[in-house]
Amino acid sequence: MTHHRIQPAQLVELTSFDTAFAVMPGDEDDARRRYMTLLVDDSDIHQGASSTVYQVHNTECTSFALKVLRTDDLEGEERDRVLPLRVRTFTEEYRAQAAVAHLAGFPKLYGFGMIDDVPAILMEWICGPTLREATPKLPSDVYGRVEATAVAGVGIAVLNVLTGASALDEHFVHRDLSPKNILLRCDHVPLEQQIASNSYDVCLVDLGSASIESHDASLTLVANIWRNGTPDYAPPEMLSSDLPNAAALRSSRSIDVYALCSVLYELYAQTTPFGRGSMLTASPYQMKMTNDPLPLVPRNPDDVGLTDAIMAGLERDQDRRIKGDELMARLEAWVEQHGAAPQQAPVSDDSHAETGAYKSTHLSMPAAAGASAPTADKAGTPDNHRIPDNEDHGGRARKTATAPRSFSRRTFIAGIAAGAVLGAGAVALGGAAVATKGFGLFAPRSLDDWSWDELADLSARISAAESDEEALDIAREAALVDANGHIDGNRLKGVTYNGIPTHVRLVGIVHDELADGTGKAGLTFMFDEVLATKPMNDTPLTTGAWEGSDMRPWLNGVFADHLDAELTAVIKPVVKYTNNVGGTEDPASVTTTEDGVWLFSYCELVGARERLSFSEGYRFLADILNTEGTQYAYFREQGVMPQSNHPALIRNQENDPDYWWLRTPSPDVSLSEGEVNFNRVGPNGDPFHFATNAAENAGVVPGFCV
Repeated sequence: MTHHRIQPAQLVELTSFDTAFAVMPGDEDDARRRYMTLLVDDSDIHQGASSTVYQVHNTECTSFALKVLRTDDLEGEERDRVLPLRVRTFTEEYRAQAAVAHLAGFPKLYGFGMIDDVPAILMEWICGPTLREATPKLPSDVYGRVEATAVAGVGIAVLNVLTGASALDEHFVHRDLSPKNILLRCDHVPLEQQIASNSYDVCLVDLGSASIESHDASLTLVANIWRNGTPDYAPPEMLSSDLPNAAALRSSRSIDVYALCSVLYELYAQTTPFGRGSMLTASPYQMKMTNDPLPLVPRNPDDVGLTDAIMAGLERDQDRRIKGDELMARLEAWVEQHGAAPQQAPVSDDSHAETGAYKSTHLSMPAAAGASAPTADKAGTPDNHRIPDNEDHGGRARKTATAPRSFSRRTFIAGIAAGAVLGAGAVALGGAAVATKGFGLFAPRSLDDWSWDELADLSARISAAESDEEALDIAREAALVDANGHIDGNRLKGVTYNGIPTHVRLVGIVHDELADGTGKAGLTFMFDEVLATKPMNDTPLTTGAWEGSDMRPWLNGVFADHLDAELTAVIKPVVKYTNNVGGTEDPASVTTTEDGVWLFSYCELVGARERLSFSEGYRFLADILNTEGTQYAYFREQGVMPQSNHPALIRNQENDPDYWWLRTPSPDVSLSEGEVNFNRVGPNGDPFHFATNAAENAGVVPGFCV
């Protein structure tokens, strides 16, 4: 799939723009300058399945978020079929955003525009991390679990925002609350101060699944476009379109209660109610309708009130599910009882630059102005990393604080630009038209021109080379490495796992020993995302490790069965070295296994670690860890070191960095805990400090050779 992106410092001109507020006739030129000529600030780009969010600023250095509909990934009949629905959905997202944009807890909205024929939404750029990103910074106990009072504080903050939205004349439901769609904005109150007061300034973004209904029947006609929520957090009624009375069920505010309670459950338990990532191998609707969520076990008797309130929001039937106001009352009562009541919520001190009755004003770029404006450089080079699939950010930073926003009804001028957008012109959108305004199609260099059979043949040629230099020459001819013999980090190949698109990257050349004893595999690949979340073993391990784990047969059985058949047909088993004892001080614990699909070891990522880097009494760790293989060329060339985190080791799940398993047990932690603990790479790219029990959940990022 091709990604288009705007380059940093590139000029973007909107050819038309409808403001989300009234503009006096004499002020139209100022508004045009303010909103229609924009410069991309930096490379902070959030790429999603159907849109891309860019940080931009105007000539006054005011930052905005520009969300642009994607059109470049559709061709032929699929384009004719999908694009009108995508445009309609994008327009409906704008309508939902307009309804809540000047309520506290939502990004401000500036308007809806066109870049040639491509729709775009201009909104506030929010400064602050997602809840997923902020979780490691929240108060935690000795086990790294978010403190119960902070869990309740986050819940109260989100409920405050939803309560504000319920005061509208329109019936608003977000319908896709998740840790990646809840931002903790820090442009007015630093996160540290919010933590200290247990009062969080949250902002809800990504309204692509939101439902907004008013008393105007004409506006409800486009409100029922089929959209899912995020499976790990959504209630069952959001995961099926075949339910009786589906429209009523899917417009209930209890949808947001269920999703919020799923988020709070994860903060408290470090997993989601049905096991994070388990939705990849089962129908999420059937799973949630036929199974109860895992019990949320209180850490101590004082937490019972909190855990009971959270579980009350996870009832599969809406009629039995706790209401939002009751959940708020129970959380507030529990927090007050435990002496950590949230203080007054932070209040921003500026006001919206535009005031007056909500009315859309249409602006078009005059031909003369368009002709005289500076032109952006169309040239660009590929990124050295994949663009994150993260369209949920309605904005992530801006230069001024947020205005206090009153509760008032927002009317929407039905059909804003819809005639032009939904007509034949929309279906005829082309890459050339997009490129005229700087939206060049800068695809990352990929391996997709090669079939897996061709890559297997290439790997065999590399494997049969008589020297490493000859092997690199073959890789050079195939453009897998640069002139210096370094692996091109932009080389990604699209694959599917269980029908879900993902990518693999090349990490090694003539690195792994083939299990049949014929030499080394020519090419080693690694998945570029977290594909599933599951335990290393279904039960805690007291002895044994990778060799006897449940993960190992799962990867080479269930997991491999869900890959492309063309890929599994060419995977070559290789020899892997691992401490297969667990808790030990003896390097002889490192033995071999033969695996087609496997997890990476610590030293395969970071290289050998010096004995003196460990404290006296723990230097045996180097002797064991360093025996589990050698560092792959890609990570060596990226500068990954044994004693630091590195962005090359960050892997995302649902667009956000997550923990992922190594096959390496932690010898010292396993000894002290009396059961096997495996190392994980943390969300910050640290591969050493996050060992945990084999029965805990973490992400799966496998490797394989062809």
